[in-house]
Amino acid sequence: MSKKSVVNFIGRVIDYRKQAPIRGAKVSLNTDDISLVSYTDLEGIYRFQVSPDKSKNVRAEISVEASGYKRYQRLISLSSNQKDLGDIWLGAPSQQNSNQDGSLTPLIAVIIIAFLIFLLLAITNSPRRGSINNRNPRNDSIDYELRR
Repeated sequence: MSKKSVVNFIGRVIDYRKQAPIRGAKVSLNTDDISLVSYTDLEGIYRFQVSPDKSKNVRAEISVEASGYKRYQRLISLSSNQKDLGDIWLGAPSQQNSNQDGSLTPLIAVIIIAFLIFLLLAITNSPRRGSINNRNPRNDSIDYELRR
């Protein structure tokens, strides 16, 4: 196939827990007419080259196999207008993951932790009312006289 006669589809495979790319994952793309296999690179990116006549609104099954992860399968629609197949998250609790906003969960966790740290610092650094009201004025005058 020459470069002019192919459509390049691209996607990425990511570890849900580590928020890191998974390299060496086997990604398969199957339609009624084609069966392709690609492996993810160091950045978790995979690519498929499909001839234009086989990439116009075609239903396909994409599956991912990676060591230490549950096998992932999903039906997708191939279109030469939409070449980015999105992110596939492996190791997610529900495993229903691609193109969902899984990045929102870590953000919420960071916000909650930051709020708790702020609250803890505010409590520990607040002035103690009891220490100001319980000062003995006599001790202040004794200290003053001793310093002379």
